[in-house]
Amino acid sequence: MAANPQHWRKRNGLTQVEAAALLGVSQPYLSLLEKGARPLTATLRRRMKALHRTDDLDSTDERFRAQLSALGYPGFAHVAPARPKSSPDALLLCVLAMPDADSRVVEALPWLVQRFTDQMDLDWIVRQAKLQNLQNRLGFVLQTAGVETPALSTAVHELERSRLIEEATLCWDSMPAATREWMRVNRTPLAEHWNVLTGVQPENRDNAA
Repeated sequence: MAANPQHWRKRNGLTQVEAAALLGVSQPYLSLLEKGARPLTATLRRRMKALHRTDDLDSTDERFRAQLSALGYPGFAHVAPARPKSSPDALLLCVLAMPDADSRVVEALPWLVQRFTDQMDLDWIVRQAKLQNLQNRLGFVLQTAGVETPALSTAVHELERSRLIEEATLCWDSMPAATREWMRVNRTPLAEHWNVLTGVQPENRDNAA
């Protein structure tokens, strides 16, 4: 993908306002970026790459596995790592935005938060999650990570304030009806709190360590 903000925005079908919100910059600043009046930072390049849309689910899952491998996730140690590395916060948000994703990738998300909490721009992640109605998914993953820092506690508190009533899955929107019923009955109290249908538990995080 060419590191050109305007090409990236148009290829993804975004307005300047929508693209600026996703990248965590103001619309006027994005306009300056597109005109070449401001430099494109490494952080913005990583976010553009991680938020790049694709309709090919298989290749997307392969990309996620390679990115997690590059970040040191033990579960994908056998996968050729992506180069360059993705930023952990952009990768987290990109996976959470998927209607359906490889269950092994989803199980890695609590580990990703646990391992890289200090490197994540949690304010940006929370803003983007709220814009995309992903706050329940994100809140569940952040708490499943089992990390306690002031910044993460603030993020969870902000997500609590905007918690959605509508039931969601954790990147498995194609879940069969019978499985949904089973998940609804057997999910963890934390998953029930965030109204998320998932089998991901803290032990997934611990087993990956």
